[in-house]
Amino acid sequence: MEPLVTVLIPAFNAERTIARALRSVLAQDYKALEILVVDDASQDATAAVVTDFRDARIRLLSLPRNLGVCGATNAGLALATGEFVAFLDADDAWLPGKIRRQVTVIADRPDMSFVGCGCIFAGPDGETQRIDDVLPPPYPETERWIPYLGASYVSKPCVLARRSALAAAGPFDERLPIAGDQDMWIRLALIGAVGHVPAALAIAHDTAASLTKRYALREAEFLLPMVRKHLAAQAHRLPPGARRRILGQRHAAIGRNLYRAGAWRRGLRHLFTAVLLRNDPMGNAWYMLTAAGPVQRVK
Repeated sequence: MEPLVTVLIPAFNAERTIARALRSVLAQDYKALEILVVDDASQDATAAVVTDFRDARIRLLSLPRNLGVCGATNAGLALATGEFVAFLDADDAWLPGKIRRQVTVIADRPDMSFVGCGCIFAGPDGETQRIDDVLPPPYPETERWIPYLGASYVSKPCVLARRSALAAAGPFDERLPIAGDQDMWIRLALIGAVGHVPAALAIAHDTAASLTKRYALREAEFLLPMVRKHLAAQAHRLPPGARRRILGQRHAAIGRNLYRAGAWRRGLRHLFTAVLLRNDPMGNAWYMLTAAGPVQRVK
């Protein structure tokens, strides 16, 4: 008998995208599913769209007040009964076969806390912008928490986790409006092996109301303290120089994100910090010179 998988979809004002997400779940060839949609006090027709689906596996939890994505996810986890939990944002989707391929990897590995896969990142019109992480980082399955400290290797719609591992890791940190998922994948990787299906099986859609865009100028405020917390807790397990490399990676990525968001002065500070931490000094210096606001205006 196939193990039950809980599909957990937190949704806030997702009336335009939730149907696409649900259709991608219902198209899976793996049928032992319970589908929990957590409506995080939406002010649109999200709940009505969900209830229009006539599938007994779909359950709708309507929250009386907005808890944020981590709070809504925790509310859903409290109701989950599956042996495994697959995460999906309301504006994303899966490709056929995703759940079956991941269950095949993790089902007979009680030491494995979660399994990921590659991800297709789609633009506003659905066009493919890039395909990431088809291959896992080159670390043993039990040490993938190390690269996860330095970069966002795992996108939420790619994760299928063992529910007992989620319980052991503790709830999603509701103080984090962004990076709460990265924090959880690090915690899961610290307590178990991490598997990977070497194929792009999820689609992350770029939407105007995404959390990444809403918090584009505040990424460092939430991300860096989370990473530093883990660096301090795991200092005794990190190889020499890892802390510097990890912080250099994070500052470089945040700096470039701020540049793209138009906050080039703040981005400059993070990129300069990355150079001081010896993260690709030539590449970051060139980026600072060529991508800054004044240079772009001259171009």
